[in-house]
Amino acid sequence: MTGMEQPPQETEERIVLRVLSGVAGLVVLLGSALFTLGSALAAPLGMFVALRRARRKGRPLTRGASWFSAIIASTIMLFVGLIVLFSFLPRSAWQEMQQGATEARVNPDTANMPAWMKSMPRSAQSDSMANKLETNPGFVLVAFALGIAFTCIFLGAIGGTTGWIGAVLLRFALWGVRT
Repeated sequence: MTGMEQPPQETEERIVLRVLSGVAGLVVLLGSALFTLGSALAAPLGMFVALRRARRKGRPLTRGASWFSAIIASTIMLFVGLIVLFSFLPRSAWQEMQQGATEARVNPDTANMPAWMKSMPRSAQSDSMANKLETNPGFVLVAFALGIAFTCIFLGAIGGTTGWIGAVLLRFALWGVRT
């Protein structure tokens, strides 16, 4: 032998398995992109970055590291996408949100609350503290930012996981490599 080994022959079963894997990978990746606001499409990019980093350090890429990097990439994509979306919102949309929040605070009876929630007793002390926090713009901004962050993490985990599954299936279909 000259040191160059031939790759193993592809059997018919393996070829069929690779084709089915490719179809399933595309369905999972594109289908999950619809439900995760496109964040699943960033998962293969995160996996590629993790692979390059592992090779640079001379280490093999583990499944866990590949999966985690897919989640991080999806979360970052969602975060950047939401920042872009909010930056393009017209000023009137922000004013409508503030007006709706003010109306709900002033007239809590007009809000669509369940009957069991309307019947709960409310203490004066908790209401005064809640009113102080509701009128503090800093608190509202921090609560809004935390809500966005948790939404990005949650949807990023879902999108990253489904994107990772689709990318692993596509990797096997294209290169015959299992992760």
